[in-house]
Amino acid sequence: MIYSWSPREYRNFLQGAQLAKIDEYERQVQSAWIGGMVSKQKKSRKENPPKKYFDAEKARKEVLSGTNNTKQMDIDFTLYDQMREELKTFNWQRVEKKS
Repeated sequence: MIYSWSPREYRNFLQGAQLAKIDEYERQVQSAWIGGMVSKQKKSRKENPPKKYFDAEKARKEVLSGTNNTKQMDIDFTLYDQMREELKTFNWQRVEKKS
């Protein structure tokens, strides 16, 4: 199914998956924060908001703008191509088999 997608459809699919993961993280942080507030004995101490632990809005903006902090890899296939050319002329009968 994925092979029949256009590059735009695939990019949208990846963005949707990343946004779903951000929503999941946000729900986990909020439930942990609420659980911590409920189980706290002393109410006088000010608690940090859940946004301090995970800023979901910032993460969503990064995903939608395409500026998330993933490194773009420049793949160089010259060594791979050279290896394939050399293997075409390699004599496999000279290789000893291990028993």
